[in-house]
Amino acid sequence: MDTQTRRADDSYKGEVFSHLKPEGASVRKSITANLSLLSIIASSLVPASRAQTGTQAAANAASVAANWQINCPGVGYVLMTADAEQSLPLQVIATLKCGEEVAFLDNAEGYTVQIKTADGKIGYVAAMYIKRISAPRRTSSVASANVENGVARWQQGAPGCDHFLSNGILVESLTANGVTVQVSLHDTGWKLRANVAIANSGSQPIHIQPSLFILDEVSVRGKPLFYQDPAQLAKNVTHQVLWTEAIAEPSSALPHSAWPAESLSVTNVGYKPSFASSASAPNYIIQHQYAEENAVRLQGKQTLNKTAQQILALALKSATIEPNNKVAGAVWFERGKNPQQLMLRIPIENQTLEFPLSFKQQK
Repeated sequence: MDTQTRRADDSYKGEVFSHLKPEGASVRKSITANLSLLSIIASSLVPASRAQTGTQAAANAASVAANWQINCPGVGYVLMTADAEQSLPLQVIATLKCGEEVAFLDNAEGYTVQIKTADGKIGYVAAMYIKRISAPRRTSSVASANVENGVARWQQGAPGCDHFLSNGILVESLTANGVTVQVSLHDTGWKLRANVAIANSGSQPIHIQPSLFILDEVSVRGKPLFYQDPAQLAKNVTHQVLWTEAIAEPSSALPHSAWPAESLSVTNVGYKPSFASSASAPNYIIQHQYAEENAVRLQGKQTLNKTAQQILALALKSATIEPNNKVAGAVWFERGKNPQQLMLRIPIENQTLEFPLSFKQQK
């Protein structure tokens, strides 16, 4: 290419680029303006997105039952703020009552946690002001015994009827219409003592009065064995009202393989149960047994006055048992000359729970 042609070509390119420069500048300005606008939009959308994320998290938390509550150690209420830092002046959005249930959302800040109240407010409280609500313990589901004419009777293997070893002592359990009664009957050689636990799994309170409990001898010459007032027994503490010489078994029980003897209680004298356990019912009587054993161990090591106080403390008393509560204690009865077949009747509200019992005759 000659010099003249090259100059003409360069001149043409120059003209082309000279025409494109203003247009290119305009494009660059347009792109810059658009990017700036997008930057502004993005900066405004980021907090919104975070807010939406928080709202979504809150919505997710709200869909789950609140399992935390406001804890008030030394204060009457707790302030919820809009900011996690809780900077001054405080941006208070709610005043929370002690025990108020809340949904837990986040604890990323460490000092404070994000929560949601029952009315939908979201904010922050100090972590020390909330605590997890303990999940209610599930109680064992026990079938109800058959009730005929207001009477439920313990029968081996029947619905609502159980027996088990508790601290080495045979206990019979009978459940009827949400009320569970557990008993063990002891022969002290002077009085008969029934250890009784009563649990209310119903929806209404129940009332008990031990003086109305009935123990009868079941025989041709049977007679009632009258309730003994523990206050009167406490006045005559030289007798071993808590010691056990023999423990009754269900009179309808059939012999089975023996239970291990190593678990026997110190209050027993050579007692070995003779049939297998059906331990589906909860054990409501164990705490009373521990208290009674402790009292036995202390006999002879304390004053008669303290022993009398223990007898009164261990006695089952008249009471109103609220739903999901229980009571336990000892009930004493007159002793026949040679107790064998017995029937313990425990009236509670409009029903009576019956326990056929028998003492194994010593040879």
